[in-house]
This record gives sequence, structure tokens and C-alpha cells, in this order.
Amino acid sequence: MDLVTSSVFSPGKGGTTAWLDQVLLLPRHGLLAIADAPSGGADGRAGIRIALETVRTHVERNEDILQRFVRTPAPELRKRILAVVDEAYARAAQEIFAFARRRQGIVITLDVLLLLEHEAFIGHVGDGRVYLVRRGLVHQLTVDHSRGDEGAVFERGQEVEQATAGDRKFTRALGPHPRVRVETLCMELTHGDRFIVASSHLHRSIPENILNTRLVSEHLDGLGPALVSDAGSSPLVAACAQLGSGEPFTPDSAQSRLAILAPMPMFAHCNERELRTVAQATRPRRFPEGTIIFEQGHPGTELYLLISGSVDIIKDGQRIVRLGPGSNFGEMAMLDEPSRSASAMAAAETELMVIPRDAFFAMLKGNPMLAVKILWNMLLRLSANLRATSKRLADLERGL
Repeated sequence: MDLVTSSVFSPGKGGTTAWLDQVLLLPRHGLLAIADAPSGGADGRAGIRIALETVRTHVERNEDILQRFVRTPAPELRKRILAVVDEAYARAAQEIFAFARRRQGIVITLDVLLLLEHEAFIGHVGDGRVYLVRRGLVHQLTVDHSRGDEGAVFERGQEVEQATAGDRKFTRALGPHPRVRVETLCMELTHGDRFIVASSHLHRSIPENILNTRLVSEHLDGLGPALVSDAGSSPLVAACAQLGSGEPFTPDSAQSRLAILAPMPMFAHCNERELRTVAQATRPRRFPEGTIIFEQGHPGTELYLLISGSVDIIKDGQRIVRLGPGSNFGEMAMLDEPSRSASAMAAAETELMVIPRDAFFAMLKGNPMLAVKILWNMLLRLSANLRATSKRLADLERGL
């Protein structure tokens, strides 16, 4: 596996700071980890070193399991690697708890990423984050365990504790208790995937829209300086890795369509190969504001995917809904080629991806698994619409 790595570091100015030894980066093992001590101080920094050294030692001790999985990615080995991640956290929790008993208020957050040829393994505790950039889309893979965001963690019998560090309260962190419930997951890798493992300073100091743009568009070597500039005086620490090269996402026509299709509900659960099949069946079209896309009563032969702008669905002269980007409409024409039950009009300058009915069926006939996924999602949508219509009829009947 070709893996390009880099780190992001800025000590910051003022009351909070970051340290370079918060980063653990071992490309040979595909290991990236970030630890943070929100309460700061020398004791917090020592806790960070304990956490990262425990992770490094445990991963190296189990290197044979990692290599066996790379050679033969069997399900039992996948479970074992997830167990290795859990065990690393368990050991770190015990070590830091013992260290914290002699000191006051030590709270450590820890994020671990293992990139093993075709799969990624993630461990997470605290409010650091792991991001994935794939096909121009930024995915936050972890949930913040702070400010009561998500379920309880530190358990003694039925009691639940929250750890406090500065102005932040944690439902999961290392230090307050000898055990912690770890959030773990594994996922398939795709060439060009970019991962960023970062402390909470990253998302606390850089607005989301700016952060997402940087993560997608910067070369991996230039990502650190760009983020440090965006963060201003705030401290910053992160570890980055990308499969294949450090080149940023460059949206050619096919890639940009994949980035658009991936989050649409109709294509939920489709893999990259299936999304490419869908993209190849589409035709891009633009409509100026006020343009009628199709009219009520006319034959329907196309399915529409809304990329940008907005579309009004109009029935008997009255608007019944306004659709935004990520929506699809006209799907009934794919099932029984009826006349349109409503009209569609571009409410603003609008870009659509259009799938003709013959191309739709040719695509499904050649890809049985893709057909099951798309038709099932269409069925769910039609079922939801039917329930909503039934409820409105029932409400109307009660009113009469």
C-alpha cells in the first residue's frame, strides 16, 4: 500500500498550547494517533506520552496479526485487529488512571487510526476527530464525546460520571476511571482516500466550510501550513495520510458526478463501482430560472437528480413542494412510464443529472446488486409517500 503522510503542528499563542509529542505517526504500521490533554500542564503532557507510548507498544507487539490480515483479510482477523485497538485503549486507560490517582484532574482524549492495505481501523475517545476525504466529500467518522453529546461512559455500578477539563465536559476520556468504552469501527479503503486525525482545536478554531475546503483542495504537503494560517493564534495538531499520493481531489466530469451521487438517499449503500455505473448513465442539463422541466399530463421518460439550484413541484397550478440539492424526482416514470402527475419548474438556475428510462433499465439489467439497492430505496420512498398521503386523507376525513 502506497501511503503518503504528513503532520500539522502549531503551538498556538495565549492560554492554550499544543505539543509536537501529541502526534504518533508510524507509516510502516499504517498507524496515526493523536492524544490531547484539555486541562494542559506538565501532568497532562505526561499523560499524553503515556497514552501514545502504550498504543505504539501494543500495536508493535501485535504486528504479526496486522501482517496476517494484510496477506489474508479474513473476518476472524478483522475482529482480532478491532480487539487489538480495544486492548490498546484498555491498557492506556489503566496506565493513565494509575498516574492520575497521584495528581488532580488529568483528562486525556485519544484517536487512533490503523491503515492496513485495504481497510481502516479506528478507535476514538474524547472530542478529537477522524475525518475521511473521499471523492471530494468530507466525512466526519467519529462522534464528539463532550458536553453530553453521546451516551454515558464512566461506569461504577449504575452511576455515571462526567470528566471536566477547563470549559469542556467529557462523557468519554482517559484518566477518570480505569476503564472506558471505546468507539471503534472498520471500513474499506479506496485509492485516493485521505484521512486526518486531529485534536479538537482543529474544528474549534476553523469554520466548517473553510475546513472542508482545505481538506479537499490542498496538497497533503501544503495542508498543514494552510490550516495553521486559518487557525490564527489557536494551537493545532493533526496527523494526515493519503493512499496513493498527496494530490488533492481534482473533479473531472466522472469524479465530480461520483461526489454528487454518493450522498443521495436513492444510492445509499452503493459502492464506488456501482456509483460509476450510475454516473455513466446520466446526462447533465442546466435550466434557467422559471424554465418548465416537464408538464403535468405529459409522458414521463426520465429520472432527475438535483445537483444545484431548486425545483418547484406544481400540481393543478399550486406549488406542493420545493426541492433542493440532493433530491431526486420523476422516479415514477422509471416504474410504469405514466403521464406526469405534476409539473416541475426551475425555481432558480438549476443543474440536473438526467437518467433516461431506457438507460435506467439497461443499467439495472447489467447489475443485479445495484438494481436491488436502487429499487429498494425507491420502494422505501414510495412507501413513505403513501403513508403521508394516507395520513392527510385521514385528517381530511376527520375534519369533514
